[in-house]
Amino acid sequence: EPFKDMRQAYAPLVWQCRYGGIEVPEQLWMYADSGVGKKYSENQSEDAVNEKEYMQNFEEWVARFINFVGSKGKVQPGKFRAYGYKQPPHLWNEIKSGLRALKLRFGIAPPNSSAEKQMNLNLNRNKTYDPKKTDGKKLRE
Repeated sequence: EPFKDMRQAYAPLVWQCRYGGIEVPEQLWMYADSGVGKKYSENQSEDAVNEKEYMQNFEEWVARFINFVGSKGKVQPGKFRAYGYKQPPHLWNEIKSGLRALKLRFGIAPPNSSAEKQMNLNLNRNKTYDPKKTDGKKLRE
């Protein structure tokens, strides 16, 4: 195995979550093996429930999770809660985006944009009057 402590196998994912603002408390970050030495087809959830040590680790983790979440208390809904939130219309932004896409189709890129730089270097050949036509069809014409 590449890690002496297999818990470290998940370190990059844990740190990515933490840097992204997703809470990963130490007491909830653990590693447990299931299905060691078995074929993939014999290491599914219906097989894991029969592994006593694995299930004991899982049940302990669930208890820690319940305690952790319970200690935080009820989260009060914020200003932008998901349930019942009605997103305001973005009509003007959609119109601007559509105009930008239309201009790009005719080879008119915003000044000093990445698209303009790519066009100047002949890297971007997205100029098209028929966006549904594939590049293969265009080349064969």
